[in-house]
Formats: sequence, structure tokens, C-alpha cells
Amino acid sequence: MNHSYVPQDMATLVATLGGPDEYTKRLEYLHESSLLYVGDEQAFLPVYQYHYSGCPALSAKRAHFYIPSQFNNSLNGIPGNYHSGAMGSFLALAMIGLYPVAGQDVYLITPPFFAEKIRNPLTGKVAIIWNINFDPSYEANYIQEARRDGEVWHKNWTGHDLFEKGGVLELILGGEESKWGTRKKDLPPSLSTGGFKRW
Repeated sequence: MNHSYVPQDMATLVATLGGPDEYTKRLEYLHESSLLYVGDEQAFLPVYQYHYSGCPALSAKRAHFYIPSQFNNSLNGIPGNYHSGAMGSFLALAMIGLYPVAGQDVYLITPPFFAEKIRNPLTGKVAIIWNINFDPSYEANYIQEARRDGEVWHKNWTGHDLFEKGGVLELILGGEESKWGTRKKDLPPSLSTGGFKRW
């Protein structure tokens, strides 16, 4: 398998590394051992890769660790080289609770750092991501359930249509990990599982 397709075929990577449990252990080691340096672009996706093993709560834990430990308002508050906006873009999207997977119509969902309203200047549509039970101390960082435009939303990801067409993504938060987004059918699409549109 060509490694350049890994972000688009995480299901194969998870299987190759021994399944969801072993994959999650290896990802935990990457973060806990300090091997991962979040100050460069290739470190962005590993913060959120837990989504692919059905552990979106661990992605939330990591995002809320790196912000504010690495991204903050101190003199060194943006790690590494700014890379023409990469660090700021990562920070802005992480703070609204989304990670865009390169080359896919996939945004991985984590609890935002605040409720956010985004207007698409091309369409005039409004997307709202709303934290219910928002805790400003960030102790309640786990999604218990979600709703998209009033309907129950089990997937741990959403598509760009949230911004293109507008809509409301409600995230009900709590202090404990939950079963939200953990089922196989809730995971983001992968090339090997037929998760892409065929042109």
C-alpha cells in the first residue's frame, strides 16, 4: 500500500496495525512518548486519528491537551514554523471542533472551545456548531450525543454541506467518554471500504 493514501484509507491502516484496539494503543504511545511534535503539518491528523478506531473521545482529549499546552497566547504560543497559515488554520478549525481530512469531504468532529457561527460568503448560508452543556473549564469535553438539523447524528464526522447549505450541528457534552461515534458505521469513510463517490 502506498503510504501517501493513508489519510484517505485509514480503515486499511487500522487493519494492518492489528485492528482498532492495537491501532489505538500505538496511537496512544505516539502521543504519550512525546514522539509527536504538533508544530508541523504532518502532526495535525494524528491528533484526530482516534476517530478511525471508534474512539472520538480520545481525539477530543488530545485536541484539548494541545490547545492550550502548545497553542496559546504566550510568546511561543504557535509552535514550529507558521507555514503560510497552516498553524493558524489548524488552531481555528480545532477551536470550532472540526478537522478537515485532506482530499475528502470529511470533517472529524470534536467539542469546540465555544459555540460558533460561520457564514459562507459565497452562498450566504450559516452553519452553527453549538455546545450544549458547555463547560468553560473544559472538564466536559466528551460528546454524549449529537444532532444535525434536529435529527440524531451518530457519525463522528460531517461533510462540507454543513457549510455549503448551512445547518445546525448540536453537540451535547459531558464529563465522561460515551458511545457516540464509536460504531463501525459511524466512522469516517475510507477508500478500501467504498466510502468515496465514484466519478
